[in-house]
Amino acid sequence: MSRIQDFLIFQHAPEEGVGSFAQVFERERVSYHCVRLFEGELPDENWDEIAAVVILGGPMSVAEEEKYPFLKWEKTIIRTALKQEVALLGICLGAQLIAAAGGAQVYHGNFKEIGWYPISMTLEGEMDSLLGHLPDKAIVFQWHGDSFDLPKGAQRLASSIYYDNQAFRMGRNVYGLQFHLEVTPAMIDLWINQHSKELARLPYIAPDKMRADTATYSPTLKYYGERFFSEFIRRVSASKSRREEEQEAKV
Repeated sequence: MSRIQDFLIFQHAPEEGVGSFAQVFERERVSYHCVRLFEGELPDENWDEIAAVVILGGPMSVAEEEKYPFLKWEKTIIRTALKQEVALLGICLGAQLIAAAGGAQVYHGNFKEIGWYPISMTLEGEMDSLLGHLPDKAIVFQWHGDSFDLPKGAQRLASSIYYDNQAFRMGRNVYGLQFHLEVTPAMIDLWINQHSKELARLPYIAPDKMRADTATYSPTLKYYGERFFSEFIRRVSASKSRREEEQEAKV
């Protein structure tokens, strides 16, 4: 199997990095480059060598293009990637950006889902080779207040009581996750501290309980996340190999 070229990581905020996925990159011997959009960076890679794009979360909404001009550029890149069948993985804001670029509506939810919550796998999710290892009612970490409709052609893979669309797939190599499989306990603690004023306005959230839940659920989440992302990398690698073989056959 051919070597995986760079993964591009679109990072929207300094505190929202790749988390536990960094260990998967190292284990699978895959190089990656974080594009720090919040600092005005833009990728300068040769796009023909990019294996996949991972779009991380962030505190902004997809419509805040005036405040965050990179969002408009990012949606254009995602639309192009969808047309060219580039592998994409969107997490939280990233999933919302993929949905928006795919023509779906993104809007404020009625409830800020922050903390550890169960999700329900759909039949398609149970059969999905990347997410099918998650049990029904898997407890995952959430931090969002926006929701989205499914883009055209997408399959719903998971839902929750408060949000119908928790995970979706488009084609074989485009995934959107509303929840965070990549977070580490250190990231969660940082987010709690940074957003303490926001959390204080939400009476149903107790930071101490969130920290206690993190100690309980984070080891299992690490397993979920690393297995999912390992399979995503392997699928991207297999797709790349098939494309190269098809190109060689045409020569």
